[in-house]
Amino acid sequence: MTATTSRTRAWMAAWVLVASMVGLLAGGIPAQAAGLPSTTTTSDQPPLENPTALADGRYFGPELDWSSDNARAYADRTGITPSFFSRPIPYPLDDAAERDLFDLARQEAPLGSLAVVTLEPSKPLEDLTDDDAVRLADALGRISDEFRTAFFLRFAPEMNGTWFSWGQQPDEYIGAFRTVADAVHDGAPGTAMVWSPSYAAGYPFTEAYGAVEGRESGAVTGLDTDGNGLIDTGDDPYEPYYPGDDAVDWVGLTMYHYGSYEQGATRNADGTREYSGAISTSVLPEPDKFADQLAGTYGAAPGAPRIDFAKQYAAAKGKRFLVQTAALYDPEDADSAPEADIKRAWLDQLFDPAIAEEYPEIGMVAWLEAERPEPEAQGHTVDWRLGADDATKAALRETLDAARGVRLGPVTQVVAQDDANESTKQVWQAGAPVSTVMGYLVACVVGLFALILLAGLARRVVPQWRYPDEHAPRDGRIDLLRGWIITSVVVTHIEIAGPWSFISRNLIGTITGAELFVMLSGVVLGMVHPMAVKRRGAVEAAKGTTRRAVKLYLTSLAVVLTVYLLSLVPFLDASVLTTFTDRGTGAAGIGATGRVYDLYPNVQRLLDYPPPGYAVRDLLLLNMGPWAFNIMGLYVVLTLTVPLLVLLLRKKLWWLLLAISWALYALDAAFSLRILNSQFQDVFPVLTWQVIFVHGVVIGYHRRTIIDALSTPRGKILVGVATGAYALVLGVLWLNYALGLGLPFIPAGFYETLYESAYVRVFLQPGRLLNLAFFIVAAHVILTSFWKPINRLTGWLYIPLGRASLYVFILHVFFVLAVANIPGLDRASAWQGLVIHAVVTLAIWLMVKRKVLFGIIPN
Repeated sequence: MTATTSRTRAWMAAWVLVASMVGLLAGGIPAQAAGLPSTTTTSDQPPLENPTALADGRYFGPELDWSSDNARAYADRTGITPSFFSRPIPYPLDDAAERDLFDLARQEAPLGSLAVVTLEPSKPLEDLTDDDAVRLADALGRISDEFRTAFFLRFAPEMNGTWFSWGQQPDEYIGAFRTVADAVHDGAPGTAMVWSPSYAAGYPFTEAYGAVEGRESGAVTGLDTDGNGLIDTGDDPYEPYYPGDDAVDWVGLTMYHYGSYEQGATRNADGTREYSGAISTSVLPEPDKFADQLAGTYGAAPGAPRIDFAKQYAAAKGKRFLVQTAALYDPEDADSAPEADIKRAWLDQLFDPAIAEEYPEIGMVAWLEAERPEPEAQGHTVDWRLGADDATKAALRETLDAARGVRLGPVTQVVAQDDANESTKQVWQAGAPVSTVMGYLVACVVGLFALILLAGLARRVVPQWRYPDEHAPRDGRIDLLRGWIITSVVVTHIEIAGPWSFISRNLIGTITGAELFVMLSGVVLGMVHPMAVKRRGAVEAAKGTTRRAVKLYLTSLAVVLTVYLLSLVPFLDASVLTTFTDRGTGAAGIGATGRVYDLYPNVQRLLDYPPPGYAVRDLLLLNMGPWAFNIMGLYVVLTLTVPLLVLLLRKKLWWLLLAISWALYALDAAFSLRILNSQFQDVFPVLTWQVIFVHGVVIGYHRRTIIDALSTPRGKILVGVATGAYALVLGVLWLNYALGLGLPFIPAGFYETLYESAYVRVFLQPGRLLNLAFFIVAAHVILTSFWKPINRLTGWLYIPLGRASLYVFILHVFFVLAVANIPGLDRASAWQGLVIHAVVTLAIWLMVKRKVLFGIIPN
């Protein structure tokens, strides 16, 4: 090869870099604000601040068997989106119960549904304390803030019955209810207290099916409301238990259709007790049964008060009314009426237009969606569900479609999954003033340029410090830089304060580890793949790269599923990975700060048999998984493109490759195309982020030639002028803003809007791309000139980590989880952060040195 040919190729490669820099300077078409994805989709109503003021209409929702069912599964199989979901929770709360509350909110919030909670006391009413109520209120307040939902609390329902341990204790019940109401109204204003007794047919239930031993109503003298010395059918079945208008926000009544009820004998032989009557189960409801229950006449014994509960306790008091109901079907009863007929008949009565007109106070209809043994059905396991059988599902849909004034979901704002994904982007802290954001950026750029000048001086004064292996096939500078970057990623994702955390987030201005990880990955693949082509041929090299991408993809699936399985471990809190708390940096702005997003949509549906297609698709497209891991999906996709990219480079079509890359970038900037239904797509849009990967591959492929060209006097001048011009422009802009110089060539307000218009991360706006190019050049110059001292000081740590950066990235997910579960950890403590970061980094370094699981985890 002649010297002339060598120089020609060197300058050709230099022009590749120049073209890249020009493209970076031009920046393509900037992303417009109108192209930003919406954070929420609105429903008929804004989020509820006062659930007692729920809009008119009847809201329908199920009480699921949460041990085997979930909200999305119910919505899928019934074809409706309930306006609320109901769940029983033991009270007082323990850790498991609190997790169940969070789980309820996490499941219903993406559907825009409300949360109805049945609090079931697990200890005597008199033993419930103020502290118990405060813990409940605190939990509800946090959950409401995080998930933007509203709660309706049915505290110890059916308290006028004898089948629960809290039954027929009016004084204790009222005291416990008011204690909870006071705490909830004070600490969780987005919560409504629901007083919900049982329909009174058979009261005082002295021989009710399933009665608790020792709960004879005759023992409670306070229940003798008619003063005849007996607790009998003549007594008021509701008033003794009413906690007061100030404590009650909604009222409710349990009115199940167990079957046909027949009042029993009125007295024992001694005249002291009554029978509750008998029930014929699995039969069609009598005509107008629900209307008669509302009027208080159905099953009423002679002499029993006729109380229209909805009118007396809801309409007259200005409150809304919740009906807890369902219709019993006994599969073991050979004489049973058809299931669909029973349940359709009961639905027809619940949603009868005449009832809606006469009782506008009815606000919620909650249907028990469960199978369970019932004493009324001789202990048989009966089926209350509407959502399990095609005929009953059809009956539900048809009834709700035809009913007037029925409101289904969404009731509150709905967070789409791509909005949840998008919220995980890491940008400058929300609310930081422009002077802080841009001032730090300018300081970083000017500081790095000063180091570039110092590096030029070092080449003359201490030339022995220079990087010695310019022609080695493996570049130690890249390994060291990748090690530093991947360590920064680990530190950033652990999210604890500390010196290294501050450096990793802020040292390089607007550049994060994500950009550098993607670009340097491109550089490495641009170096490695051509060598594979040379050794094994293009086809075998392409197969090898494809196999690696497939292995990375399968590893990604394994990580996603492993984290989910770990989240099921009772003593392990995996929410640090499976959810993400909005920092106010998404499209919704700072107003969304504190909102919690579920990053594992539909994961529970994978346990169905067969699992629904969309749940499988979410998994296979990596549209679920830890937020700290989502860039791996982008890396898999980009890795698959490497054989084609290198093919174009081998054919000297680098100019075409860059033109296509910039065209795709411009297209995405203009239209914000979501080409993949994947979690990473909303944080790292593939058509945007490919531009830095492609440039990395081009630079890696021509690395040797580019370095030779930039090492010439002209190349050094080019580097100095380009980097100096960037630092100078930013410095002048900062001085003009900080000192109020009013320079005529700088438009008014330009500096103040520069960050939002040029440095947004997700869309890699022009300034951010320019900053990336500047940093890569600066890092190369600095590492080249100061290699020996830097390598001696940090090479032992960063080079091994850099050479196994993928291994480190995969492994760090589980270290993030481990740190999150350290008891008593203060995440705001700098010294604790310093210790944690050091321990985690050294632990990963030790695993790399000993090649732990290298045969399984890609490295």
